[in-house]
Amino acid sequence: MEETRMPLTQRFWKVLAAPGEAFQAIAEDPRSLWPALIFIAISLLLTILILPETRQYSAEVMAASGLTQDQVSMAMKIVVPSALLGAVVAMPVMWLIQAALLAIYNQFSVGEASFKQLFAVAVFAGVPSIIKSVISTGLIKAVGFKAAMEFNTSVALFTGTAGQEGFLNRFLGQIELFSIWGLVLLILGGSIAMKKKPGGLAIYGGVVWLIYAVAMALLAKTPAV
Repeated sequence: MEETRMPLTQRFWKVLAAPGEAFQAIAEDPRSLWPALIFIAISLLLTILILPETRQYSAEVMAASGLTQDQVSMAMKIVVPSALLGAVVAMPVMWLIQAALLAIYNQFSVGEASFKQLFAVAVFAGVPSIIKSVISTGLIKAVGFKAAMEFNTSVALFTGTAGQEGFLNRFLGQIELFSIWGLVLLILGGSIAMKKKPGGLAIYGGVVWLIYAVAMALLAKTPAV
């Protein structure tokens, strides 16, 4: 059995090239500590690379919101620590939430997956998110934060409404290539770990994602700078 295990380093690109094979290996050997640490390290490095642009854009947004210069200066003291903390904490929290949601379905569908398997699936399903972060970081360094935010891979891009206000436009903005890609991987990996057909989990995952997208569309606002 040991000889047939897929090496951890091979799993990263296999998730992209042959996800079914990769998640089968992940379900059989759900080690995720090192992949998780690698993803967190990449996220932290990318965040550090764009700290100057993050500071500049944050200052512009706060100034445009009507804050005084003193208020902006005080608020800027927490921008960098918040960005660094977010880079370290955001993904583990998301993985835990995703694994918990998968575990709920696993429980009610009488699946065979353990929480460790589902957490590993969530970690590796985050590969598209890392790819998006790398692309976004490159764009921010090349054209600045504000211009990079105009780059869009959502349905809103094809409707010509990307970046506009309104609930429908913000909702369409949630239907984004990398997010949907990650959701598909999460459903595929979860169904393999649970030893279930993906149809039921796809419906469950789609409903949960729809609730999330609607909530984000209701809460999101496009900052004016």
